[in-house]
Amino acid sequence: MSKLFITFCGGILFTFLLPFVANGKEIKVPFKDIVINVNFTTGKLSQVFEIVEKQTSLSFVYDENEIDLSRQIKLKQGQQSLYSVLKSVSDQAKLRFTQKKNIILVISEPSPAAAQVKMDVQEKPPVSGIVTDSAGTPLQGVTVSLKGGKMAVQSDESGKFTIDVPANSVLIFTNVGYKTLEVPVNGLNSLTIRLTRSREELSEVVIVGYQARKRTDLSGAMSEVNVAGISKLPDLSVDQALQGKVPGVRITQNTGQPGDGVIVRIRGVGTINDNNPLFIIDGVPTKDGINFLSGNDIESIVVLKDASSAAIYGSRAANGVVLITTKSGKSGKAQISYDGYGGFQTHGDLPKMTNTSEYVELYNEAADNDNAGVTNPALIRPKIPSGLSLPNTNWMDAIFHNGRIESHQVSVRGGSDKVLYYVSGNYFSQDGIIINSWYNRYSLLSKLQIKLTDKLTLANNINVSYSKKNMIGSSGDGYGGNGGSVVRYALFRTPAIPVFDSAGVYSDLPQYPAFFGDGYNPVALAKFTDNKETEYRIFGNVYAEYKFMNNLRFKSDLGIDAIVTESKRFDKNYGTNLRINNPSRLAVGTTNNMNLIWNNTINYFKTFSGKHQLNILAGTEAIANKIHFHEGTDRDFPNQSPQFRYIGNGSGLIGSTGATESQSESALFSLFGNVSYNYKNLYLLSANIRRDGSSRFGPENQYGTFYSGSAGWNIHNTQFIKDHVPQISKLKLRASYGQLGNQEIPDYGFVSIIGNKYNYPLGDPQQSNPGSTVSTRGNPQVKWESSTQADAGLDLGLWQDKLSITFDYYIKTTSDMLIPVPFPLIGGSANPPYLNAGKVQNKGFETEINFSNGEHKLKYTLVGNFSALANKVLSLSNGQPIASGRIDNNYNATLTAVGHPIGSFYLYEQEGIFQSDADVFAHAYQGKNIRPGDVKFKDQNGDGVIDEKDRVFLGSAIPKFTFGATANLEYQNFDFSIFFQGQYGNKIYSQVNMDIEGFYRPFNITQRVFDQRWHGEGTSNTMPLVSFRDASNNKYPSSRFLEDGSYVRLKNVQLGYSIPENILKRIHVKRLRVYVTGQNLWTLTKFTGLDPEMNVSDNVKKDTYGGDVAAGIDWGTYPSARSYIVGINLSF
Repeated sequence: MSKLFITFCGGILFTFLLPFVANGKEIKVPFKDIVINVNFTTGKLSQVFEIVEKQTSLSFVYDENEIDLSRQIKLKQGQQSLYSVLKSVSDQAKLRFTQKKNIILVISEPSPAAAQVKMDVQEKPPVSGIVTDSAGTPLQGVTVSLKGGKMAVQSDESGKFTIDVPANSVLIFTNVGYKTLEVPVNGLNSLTIRLTRSREELSEVVIVGYQARKRTDLSGAMSEVNVAGISKLPDLSVDQALQGKVPGVRITQNTGQPGDGVIVRIRGVGTINDNNPLFIIDGVPTKDGINFLSGNDIESIVVLKDASSAAIYGSRAANGVVLITTKSGKSGKAQISYDGYGGFQTHGDLPKMTNTSEYVELYNEAADNDNAGVTNPALIRPKIPSGLSLPNTNWMDAIFHNGRIESHQVSVRGGSDKVLYYVSGNYFSQDGIIINSWYNRYSLLSKLQIKLTDKLTLANNINVSYSKKNMIGSSGDGYGGNGGSVVRYALFRTPAIPVFDSAGVYSDLPQYPAFFGDGYNPVALAKFTDNKETEYRIFGNVYAEYKFMNNLRFKSDLGIDAIVTESKRFDKNYGTNLRINNPSRLAVGTTNNMNLIWNNTINYFKTFSGKHQLNILAGTEAIANKIHFHEGTDRDFPNQSPQFRYIGNGSGLIGSTGATESQSESALFSLFGNVSYNYKNLYLLSANIRRDGSSRFGPENQYGTFYSGSAGWNIHNTQFIKDHVPQISKLKLRASYGQLGNQEIPDYGFVSIIGNKYNYPLGDPQQSNPGSTVSTRGNPQVKWESSTQADAGLDLGLWQDKLSITFDYYIKTTSDMLIPVPFPLIGGSANPPYLNAGKVQNKGFETEINFSNGEHKLKYTLVGNFSALANKVLSLSNGQPIASGRIDNNYNATLTAVGHPIGSFYLYEQEGIFQSDADVFAHAYQGKNIRPGDVKFKDQNGDGVIDEKDRVFLGSAIPKFTFGATANLEYQNFDFSIFFQGQYGNKIYSQVNMDIEGFYRPFNITQRVFDQRWHGEGTSNTMPLVSFRDASNNKYPSSRFLEDGSYVRLKNVQLGYSIPENILKRIHVKRLRVYVTGQNLWTLTKFTGLDPEMNVSDNVKKDTYGGDVAAGIDWGTYPSARSYIVGINLSF
């Protein structure tokens, strides 16, 4: 890894220094010193210009109305100076040549009668001016060309330009993302040009399928993200910034812990395995997260959602593709930019818990309820004596605090016609809103493109990052100390226990009577957490592109994604009698994850007769992955100080140290091709085919062939629409169909794995003998999982796309789903093999509406998107459902079954509270200890008994609808944006409430239980009586703990101000903008937990199935933060 690191760092240094060398002044070579080879004796003037341009770096500029290119010219054949060639042409054609850098201006000699007029034109000063956007900001790189001629220049970093053209000419101003403008010169020497943005041109070219394509030529379902809006947001993570911005894409955080990842789902959940999309960054694929990217480095983001768009990327694209292109160099003077912000983060609304007096009242009420009818003194629960002087601790306030957040980035961007470069460095730091959680990241992006010749281009894109974080327990039950959720224990801990005891030591339970419950001191748990993870990552590629001719190109691209993750966790021994983490434990591990990617593509594109456009792409892809893991452990440290937390410093007792190591490798090889046809920009056809080979399958099923096709009709380009409905600027119908593969199972899934470290008594039952056995069963017949998708869509634009609407309807069916199917225990306890034994369907629609008005002083853009999704399991192995979502008392909260969504909640349904003995006797038999005040469960099958057969499906964690809405406003130098995001129809099972409202331990109680509890007939029909005994079944997994996870959240509000240009000129600054931002400021939800946005899919009980099959269970998850930030954007 060290050699790789040094090599790539050297590449970065080379990238950084070369542009400054390459930006030297251009040397003007006299015509007499330039030698060319003339291969004809008589030819057209155009042929003369052509051979000069091919053999030199010079270009001819002329007015086609004045120069006769078909005029016959006689020349000497062979090598001669450029001066002699042009002198001969000048004498024969009466032309004058003037060199300006690499441009040769060609002017027709005037006749004697017109000499004076022509002299006036030639002596006229050149036309100069400045080009700005609608806000008055100078635009660099705008092409200024002569209409009908070949003369063209570009505006500089200040938006200024100078061009030599006749007085009666017309200039054309073009720039990507802006409307083309034609301006008559009319004899003027100075022009001020203002360009307005065009949504159609902004998204005219997108990078898809290993090549750049015009959006108007595409017929697949894709969404392009407004990167300008994302770049204004504080740089938490690129994938978080996508949340709510793309229809059909749902993004949720794992937890709110700093540095934690997110879950991305495109068009639903198609399998019980990996549902993550494929990210492709500057042509390099990855599924290992994109936290290393800075939002300020992003140039474009395109999300591919249907089979037609994604099929070219093969087996890893079955769950969709996110294409990210980072910024590259631009021709012109170096532009230096600084983007930075700082602020603080705090928690949102917290659950309201009882205070000490309320807790004492509830506890004593529970004791009265539990003691009723008890005659055995040993079974009587003692009550909390009155008059005790008890503390009143708010444990939620004790673990939360305000966390600092900041980011700083400096970038340099520039280049020449031969060399383009972009270099940026970013520092990001975030303190968590729970004490002792933090994340720091350093990253460096370096991009260099060199045009060695007119045909050969070399480039490299390198991103090196380093990050480190301290992770407290953020989800899961984990009763073993640091493994548990700090939030969970803060909810458990009663207010009658102080944070510190009288000696100033963190309080612990043995000092207090049993009626104050159990659990760990959450403040001590957070403070003593030493669980650090460090990541080193090199991500990037080098490539060479060769143009055999203008319409035939070959590209070879070698990519790398190398990740080294170092973990170090020390579980400190603390507490009364050192009962917590006894003995202390240290675990130190390293994971090396190496991915090498080699792509080769050849691309042919040509237009025939001005009507038929043909684009053909063929290529190969080879991917090799190797993961190596090793970990060492040690126990019982006599000295627990940080400087002694190393392997070997434990007690040294036998069995106190240990080591594990593993390694796996996998590979993919693919052949792929694409053919696209466009007839008169009216009818569009596209077809993809790809053959993938994966090492994860056996020889008989190693290869899979996948395909897709799409068609589009640009109705707005028909003559009828142009003549009769000019209000329609865009109307496209799209349709696609295709199949993709999925190989996301563990490496070596087709073979059984033998494991050692297994002991078995042979003969003497008191003596174990070491041996080996099958630890994981393989299946040599396992094959590709396939996903078939059909899509129909509409793109509509009105009034030059001021109003634009997209709509898509899709059906996606996953077949031969890869499922780990457990063997009967008689076959042993090995990990189960994967079988192709299931089918899942996702269908739905998605739409986006965009309205913009940029022609008035108040400019605004309104964007809204809405998606609907229905998920259903169509078949499973032998129809056998999959139980998952393990919770307390060995219950499963979810069941994946035919006819229902993946991971549906399978629970008892509460239909009220028993109000009297008569009510208990009249109801189905629920148990012998049921009494008034207990939960009444519904007898679903009417057999008179409440048992497992009465559990029913009550929803899932998959939302039925997702949506987002954005408003952007600009007035003079002010800009304002506001963004809402939400989802509807998903459920969350609150395991935390099951623990603290189930009353089987003396934990703290929520305020809603205190207010709504049953304490006599007719007092409540929702909350049972308070009781700490187990006999009532009140803690059964039921609808009582299932909550509506729908929410609407104000995700971001921002107000910015750009300093006027006339002020900035005085201090030689190009742009200076300051802004204030608030994030996660308000949430509307019925969910009673900390945060409905969390993914809460952590499979804390480690059963066979996790992920989406066990999603939606809240164990006390670290919530997302509310942020208040001030920032600045500065460029020179």
